[in-house]
Amino acid sequence: MVDGIEPAAVLFGIRGFRVLASVEVEGEVWMLVETTTDVVGCPECGVRAVSKGRRETEVRDLAVGGRPVRLRWRKRRWRCPEPACPNGSWTETHAGIRPRAVLTERARRWAFGQVGEKGRTVAEVARELGVGWHTVMDAVVEFGTPLVAELSLEGVSALGMDEHRWRHRPEGWAVGFCDLDGRLVEVIPGRSGAGISAYLRSQPRHIRQRVEWASIDPWQGYLTPIRRLLPNAQVVVDHFHLIRLANQVVTEVRQRTQQEVTGHRGRKGDPLFGIRRLLLRGRQRLEGRHWQRLEAAFDHPQGDLYDEVASAWTAKELVRDVYAAPTMIQARSRLETFYAWADDVDVPEVDRLARTVRRWEQEVLAYHHSRLSNARTEAANLIVEKLRRTGHGFRNGPVRGRGVWVMPRRPLCGCF
Repeated sequence: MVDGIEPAAVLFGIRGFRVLASVEVEGEVWMLVETTTDVVGCPECGVRAVSKGRRETEVRDLAVGGRPVRLRWRKRRWRCPEPACPNGSWTETHAGIRPRAVLTERARRWAFGQVGEKGRTVAEVARELGVGWHTVMDAVVEFGTPLVAELSLEGVSALGMDEHRWRHRPEGWAVGFCDLDGRLVEVIPGRSGAGISAYLRSQPRHIRQRVEWASIDPWQGYLTPIRRLLPNAQVVVDHFHLIRLANQVVTEVRQRTQQEVTGHRGRKGDPLFGIRRLLLRGRQRLEGRHWQRLEAAFDHPQGDLYDEVASAWTAKELVRDVYAAPTMIQARSRLETFYAWADDVDVPEVDRLARTVRRWEQEVLAYHHSRLSNARTEAANLIVEKLRRTGHGFRNGPVRGRGVWVMPRRPLCGCF
């Protein structure tokens, strides 16, 4: 017996086995085990079987004290003595160890729980068990897939949709569906309206009719399937994505002005390039020194000569004001102010933004009825990305900073 290790404790939970010997070899615990069954009947005719000897097979079990455990199972071979029986001979089996398995069943379930629930890397768990990466990953996929298959729109009243790029390839996009209470519902490959329609159509009609809200990006590929297949859902344009679109307009105007004034793209020392991050901040986050930097850059001879950057920045802030309005009446009033500003300044990028907002006006204003956002959908996509990276052994997730991971109600192991 290995010092400090009780073999019976190691094999506790695997009934029908006894430990014959145990020894530590090169940092691993080796155990010789056999089943306690001495009398077996033929599975075909029921006649008492005759032993044909034993053969040893190796299988890994749960680690002990951080040391991998290797079981050497002395498997009995049986023969039916009845001449008329077609069964012939066979090797004994056990429910706790599959035929030709590398891991015991309890070790496979433990590995699944370590990766799916505790967020450990597959490589780390495989190293602890002394097996290969694919051995652990096969267990994760097997036990995780049924959990993912159970997910549906059942009980979902507010649905969020958002695309996520899993791989930097044309086919690397996926669309996540999330209950805005925090539960990931489904992830489908691609980001096409046809794929979204196919998934929604696969859900029973009575379940689809119970969806009351849908929070989306301002993209027609989301809107069309919702209008057709979620007839009772009120669509809400997520404020994060619309404000990000307004920020993109500010960036495009700044870059165009930079080229027109200086003849080159932004460089260190250029006034507009120096305030590129300040332009993306909300005005409530700007302090006195920030306003001084903005004014200095706008008034510089190589700065905002045509006042278009300042106009785009103001338009962005007016869009933010629409979502910040405490009531629907004030939101409508602020939206009209934004439209009037876009008409007055006559900046092409701002005009384009105004046309987009006007096209999605009802969905934008619907935010003030529900106060829903796609934040939980974004978080679920990032959790999936983190688990995918974890599955391949990467320890650093895709998010930096002080954010907190909010784990879904169900493990996402089958989503790798």
